[in-house]
Order: sequence, then structure tokens, then C-alpha cells
Amino acid sequence: MGALVSKALRPIKSFNIENRAHQVISKEKPEVAPRYPSTADELKRVHEIDPELDSKLDKKDTELDARLKDVYVTSYGKPEDDVTKEKQQKGLERPLPQNRGLVPDFDFGLMEPAKIPYGKTTLRHAIDYISAHQVNPEEVTAAKIAYEYKMKEEDVEIILKYFRTYDVYLPETKQAPAVFAGPSALKKQLYKADVKKIEGKGNAEEDKPEPIKNVSN
Repeated sequence: MGALVSKALRPIKSFNIENRAHQVISKEKPEVAPRYPSTADELKRVHEIDPELDSKLDKKDTELDARLKDVYVTSYGKPEDDVTKEKQQKGLERPLPQNRGLVPDFDFGLMEPAKIPYGKTTLRHAIDYISAHQVNPEEVTAAKIAYEYKMKEEDVEIILKYFRTYDVYLPETKQAPAVFAGPSALKKQLYKADVKKIEGKGNAEEDKPEPIKNVSN
């Protein structure tokens, strides 16, 4: 669409183009763009200080030209090609890794430290005591967790306040109603129910998952 419009407007743009071009060329001096008031005031002030500034700028400064001839740039470093060759040679001298096996797949995507500093915790430990606290908050308190894992009690309280593990929710089916279990409650019972349903052993009554009591957090 744009190409058609430009093609249609081309005769209008080129109408009397030669005469218009001669009118622009025949002008003695093009119009100067207007200056900002601050720029005009600054130029006026400079001309008052040095009225011959424009003539000085048009002339060649022989003294400045002589000083520029004495300016030299000396490089004391090595050429870039030499530096690249040195890096390549050092790379050839580096020994290859002795262990060329696959990188082990860690449980949480990273290697756990062998020694944990005081006041720190790992992701595995955090999941353990957060789950234990959700199951039995009266027994697994922040003070006991801090004593067992060598952490500050106020840090443990903040972790237990703002972090939780995923809960298990089984949606409603034709055989059983919807049930909600805590993060680590009755895992063995859930596993047995899933195995019976997959294998399909026994009659329909045996295939039903065992009832799970609701666990409140």
C-alpha cells in the first residue's frame, strides 16, 4: 500500500522541480538557524573581550602547530599478536583433567558441603526440619532445631515463618473423596494405596486407597 501511495505522489513532488532547484541555488546565503538567547549572549560577551576572535580562528596558529610536532606516542607494551601467541602456548602446557567422567547429578542441583559452618544450613537440612515442624510444631520447636543444627534461634524462627514445604493433596475420585495430607504425613500409606491401584490386585474393595485422616497444619 505504501509503495502505491508513493508512486501516486511522485508526479506531484517532481512538478516544476528544476525551477525550484534553481531558486534554491541562486540564493546568495542560506538562512541561518536561530540561536538560543543564552548562546547569543555568550557570543556577544566573547566578542566584547576579544573583537578579533573570528579572524584568529580562521588563521593558522604557527606556535600551536610547532608544539604539536613535538608530541609523540610511545607504546611500551607487547603487540597483540605476541600476547595471543603466549596465551595459546600457555594453554597447550596446561594438563588435561584426570577425571573425565560425567559430573554427578546431585539431589538438589548442587554439591552439598562436607562441613557446615556454625549458623549456616543446607537445603536438605532446611527441608527436613521445616517438614518436621509442619507435622508436629509443638514437639519440633525453633529452640530444638537451633540446638540440633547449630543455628541461631531467631534465624530458625524466621525460616519457619516464611518458608514451607509442599503439601500433598489428592483430588476427589469416584472411589474416594478428596483428602489433604501434610508434607510428610503417612507417606507409606499413600505409597501402598498407589501401588494397589496400579497393580490392580484383589477385588474392587481392596483396590480402594486406605482412608487418610486430614492433618491440620
